[in-house]
Amino acid sequence: MVTLYNPDNMRKERIEQAESILKSLPFKYCFITGSFLFKEKYKDIDLFIITRSKKEINPAKINKKLKITIIDFNDLYSLFYHSVSKSCVAKNILPKRELKATLADYWGIINEAVPTILNQKDRFHKDIRYLILYTEYFRSSQILDTHELNKKISEFKNNSQILDYISKNTPEIITKNANISYIKRFFYTQAGFYKDSSYKAQRLLYELTHSIING
Repeated sequence: MVTLYNPDNMRKERIEQAESILKSLPFKYCFITGSFLFKEKYKDIDLFIITRSKKEINPAKINKKLKITIIDFNDLYSLFYHSVSKSCVAKNILPKRELKATLADYWGIINEAVPTILNQKDRFHKDIRYLILYTEYFRSSQILDTHELNKKISEFKNNSQILDYISKNTPEIITKNANISYIKRFFYTQAGFYKDSSYKAQRLLYELTHSIING
């Protein structure tokens, strides 16, 4: 049984192709999402397989056009899973878990993404995608699906605009979602990690922690 999740923006012919692909696969829980379903031009077909054992998967026996991402059952609570499964074509009804996303998770994403933004030209790197996904979730309580996330990312013309977006939104997000004692305890400690660093990414993170602390 093939199940459609929020198919409004999907191309009809791609839905049919995705159904055909999924029916040919031996996995109980798998789904297709991404640009293949929404855009005329695409590079890969993003296939997600939910499994408890990677040994079940032999990439050599799967269509080479499929870009495979494995999701463990323990990760079904993640914001990533809730995002990619929000709008997709799935083989069978997908398992669901209650979403768990914390401010500590969000700050960890920021710590990884800021150096990526400064050091890599590819603004569609997965760290950037996580950064936008988490920011929009904590800013507006909205879980973006893959189509919405790509659309949001396309609004930024360069990496400097992404940094400005973080500098503008993060302090407000933290102060809205955390109490003062947590903010001072956690972010004073974080500021100490960056204080004496000469790297640009650490300096930016240091400035961001001060913006958060000063509220």
